[in-house]
Amino acid sequence: MKHPLTVLALTAGMLILCGCAAAAPTYEEVRAEADEVLQEVADLVPEPKEVIPTEGIEPYSCKDELIFGKGKGKFYTGQWAVFVDESFDIPSFIAQVPDALGAGWSEQTLGVPVSFAQVYLVRDFPRMTLTVRELTIEGRKAIDLLAISRCGTIPETPAP
Repeated sequence: MKHPLTVLALTAGMLILCGCAAAAPTYEEVRAEADEVLQEVADLVPEPKEVIPTEGIEPYSCKDELIFGKGKGKFYTGQWAVFVDESFDIPSFIAQVPDALGAGWSEQTLGVPVSFAQVYLVRDFPRMTLTVRELTIEGRKAIDLLAISRCGTIPETPAP
């Protein structure tokens, strides 16, 4: 074959025209991606610790006006509290999170000054944001983890 790049480009173009592109992820898949990252960060926190996921956060529409959304489906918001010992240095821990997560994550600035340690990270693929911040919850020292997934489809429930 003399022109492998031409063949590759034609094949890709045909797949797009035929509608043979990869299917959108499901809501359960994007939720699993976010929960995996939350678990990865929670695992970085040494013992003693107590990890409490927030339950019952409803999926948000990818068309939500608050996020200027135009997408289809719903996105998952996962929020976990990791309670730590009073002697634990949360600001130092948060400063190490970007390097610990490695390639694929970039630190972004939210442009809002805060009086506590915080890092806001974005992963390009699969798309996700992660905020790790210092927090006190009901008088207990904690690390707040907030992951927001990409959009995922929710299967339609058949009519009864």
